[in-house]
Formats: sequence, structure tokens, C-alpha cells
Amino acid sequence: MCIQVSPQSKRHVSVLVRSLCTGVLLVVMSVMSVAPPFPTCAKPTTTIYFYSSETNINNFKSLKMEFDSYLAQFGPYEFQPFRDRDTFEAQLAEKKDCVVLLSSWHYDNIRDHYGLRPVLIGARNGKTSQKRLLVTKGNTTHVDMVKIGQIASASSVDYTQTILLEMFHDPEMVNKLKILAVPKDIDALMSLGFGMAKSAITTDYSLETLRKMNPALSQKISIVAESHESRLLILAATKEYGKQTETVASIFQKMAADPEGKRRIRMLGLEGWKAIDSSNKADGEN
Repeated sequence: MCIQVSPQSKRHVSVLVRSLCTGVLLVVMSVMSVAPPFPTCAKPTTTIYFYSSETNINNFKSLKMEFDSYLAQFGPYEFQPFRDRDTFEAQLAEKKDCVVLLSSWHYDNIRDHYGLRPVLIGARNGKTSQKRLLVTKGNTTHVDMVKIGQIASASSVDYTQTILLEMFHDPEMVNKLKILAVPKDIDALMSLGFGMAKSAITTDYSLETLRKMNPALSQKISIVAESHESRLLILAATKEYGKQTETVASIFQKMAADPEGKRRIRMLGLEGWKAIDSSNKADGEN
């Protein structure tokens, strides 16, 4: 048996179907407009804060861009360098869980106050420590030469004065010395060649580098005094920070095996990282 449907009935069915579809669509849109968004799995950004009292970095924008682009491949990481110590420490005071990169001298001064623990230590030329040297141009090691003119230094004034005090044990004399800030240790040495300073604070590593770069100048450099061995940069974290610290440490420790990572490390004056152990811990560290 065949049922005949009139054209008018077909039109009524078509209108009814369109009306039902429109109604369903409106209901779905209404529910979506008031329903909470689907939960996201985005991880919070982990920031590595950097300040070094041993280097007058003048390319902060480049340093941040280079490290941000490298760290981005591992997740939501950000590299934040600071120009001055007070701003850096003010940031630490607000953070209960963070990762920081700083000089060993600075770390030793603030570790207890901010509850920091060491995670990695910088390495260069197979060593995790260095000596600071006070040098002059000329065949003399007389201390009076230091009192004349400026002392070129790539370190902060506080740190430079600390090193000079360790060498001379004379606070009054150290406070009177004039310090010329330069970006890098090698610049401190080159300033002697240009006559910009009479003496310079540098490292044994930089002095060896100068011998390769400028043998003529290096032969004219005399060592006046030297400091004790001190550790290179420290990667540290607050004691409350847990698994995330291990992840950051793993990323940094593997940088030396990656050409792009190694290039970034060299911007910090390093060649790699080593884990903290009993041989490179400071006194009082657990």
C-alpha cells in the first residue's frame, strides 16, 4: 500500500524540522553562554631570577630574549635578569617558591635570610671556582700603584671592595679607591692597554684568555695581589620548592650538550654546570 503525501503536508513537515533544529541550536548556545569554560591544563610560568654581583651585564634585553627563547621549548619558563641587588632581593622577599641564579658571594650572604639551597654550580675550563687578581700594567707589584688612578672592575662596587679588603685588610684605603665599572673581566684588562685605568680586578681565567687574545699586552701585566678561591655562579632554589626545582636543574645541566644551550651559557661566562656535592658546598650548607 502506498501512502500519498500532499505537497502542502511536505511543506508543513519541512517547516517543522527547521523549527526543531533552530530550537535545539538556540538551547545549545544558551547553555554554552552560561556554562563555565572547560578546565585548562596550562601550567603556571616558572621564572628563573638572575642577578650577578660579579658581572656588570649591559645587554639585559638580549640576555632575556636568548634564554626565554631557549627555555620555551621545555614549557612555560621565563628568564628574568635584574640590574641591581635591591630590586632582585625585593623580588625574592615576595616569592616563597622560586629558582634563582646568582654569584656564590651573594648566595653565601643571603642564603639563610631567604631560605635558599644550592642546586647547581657553574663550571668553566673544568673548574667550579676561580681566583680574583689585582693586576697593573708594568713590571711592578708595588701596592702604591693601586692607589693611583682608577681600578677597572666588572663586578659590583660592594663585591669589588670585598675582594680588595680581603687582599689588603685596610678598610680606610679600600674606601678611598676609585672603581671604574666595565662589562666583563676581559674589558678590565683591556682598559689597562687603553690607559683608562691604572689597575684592574680580573680572574685567573680572564688573564689566561688575554694571553691568547693579546700576548703583547699580557706580557706587560703584573699581578699585585690575589684572592682566595671562590665558587662560580650558583643555581639555587627556596627550600620549599620541590619537583619543579629538579626539572629546572635538569634543563640547565643538559645545556652544555646542546650547541644552542652552550651558546646561552657562554653569555653567563660559563661552559657548563655541575651538581652540588660535598666537594663544592660552602661552610654551613646541609
